[in-house]
Amino acid sequence: MGFFAEAEDNGAKLDVNTQIEIVFKSLTKEFAGFRATYNFGDKVLTLTQLIKELQSYELMLNGSKSVQEKQT
Repeated sequence: MGFFAEAEDNGAKLDVNTQIEIVFKSLTKEFAGFRATYNFGDKVLTLTQLIKELQSYELMLNGSKSVQEKQT
């Protein structure tokens, strides 16, 4: 999320929907199910809530281990 703060410090105006779209574009194909569910659902999340949901989804995908833990 530091990227978005830095962008705003440099004069960029990014609304929440734009920020969420940028996050989605950065995800790997393993998150396609998450994105589909998000797009078909009625949820409106803040960027912080989205990141927390993505972290939970990542843990589910990796058997309760984050990517950093899985790589070591």
